Amino acid sequence: MPYLKLTRPSPTVWQISLSSPPDNRLTPPLLSELLETLDTVEAQWRKVGGGIFDAKQREEYEGKGAGALVITSEVEKFFSNGLDWAKSLKIKNFFEEIFDPVTWRLLTFPLITVAAINGHAFAGGMVLALCCDYRIITSGKGYLCMNEVQFGSPLPNSFNALLSLRIPHPQQQRDTLLARRWTQKELLSMGLVDEIVDGSEVIRRAVEVGQKEGIKIAAGSWGAIKRGMYNPVLEASKSYRPLNLPPQEEKEFWDRVGKEKAKL
Repeated sequence: MPYLKLTRPSPTVWQISLSSPPDNRLTPPLLSELLETLDTVEAQWRKVGGGIFDAKQREEYEGKGAGALVITSEVEKFFSNGLDWAKSLKIKNFFEEIFDPVTWRLLTFPLITVAAINGHAFAGGMVLALCCDYRIITSGKGYLCMNEVQFGSPLPNSFNALLSLRIPHPQQQRDTLLARRWTQKELLSMGLVDEIVDGSEVIRRAVEVGQKEGIKIAAGSWGAIKRGMYNPVLEASKSYRPLNLPPQEEKEFWDRVGKEKAKL
């Protein structure tokens, strides 16, 4: 696979490593490959007993239906630098039809999901990490930042809904939207990450968390439980609300007030 690698570090843990230098931009081809790979992981999990409702039947499998997915990066410095916004916004219905399906899938994934954040996660990359159930972050280079305001991009409804759920504190939400680069200690105090570990230990620790927590979802209801929890994000993703770029905002303003009437 050209954009990511799928491995299995333990019988009950799968690992997707983004591998798209230089900074793991979430392009349409990468997102499509990620969506297909999530289907592969779920299929393999179900074939080894995952999601079987009858506990006695699950006992017949080595992993007893446990399952977790670790998402990480093979690119030095970056977990993901987010979208190529200039190109993405030119694609009609990009969020609703290309990006959001990946976030829906992760938010409602039936396995435990752990983001092993071994580098910076900006914009769409931060959103990708926030879609996971757990987040383990490096003590090295690893800011989380929604920096869209700095390059003039609006946020789609799905981003706003997810950030409102993950960051309910008004001041923290405001600072996030104003592109604050949250440090690891700040993220831990906010509850946005679960642990800070040495850089070389991020993936190993994420696998450990997956092994420990993955047994809880063996009966197969975790995805359905999350579907209810994250319903506001799922509904927001269906809005098809046009995103106004700065030139459009400017035009709307002048059309409303009239240039000849404006007191400049």
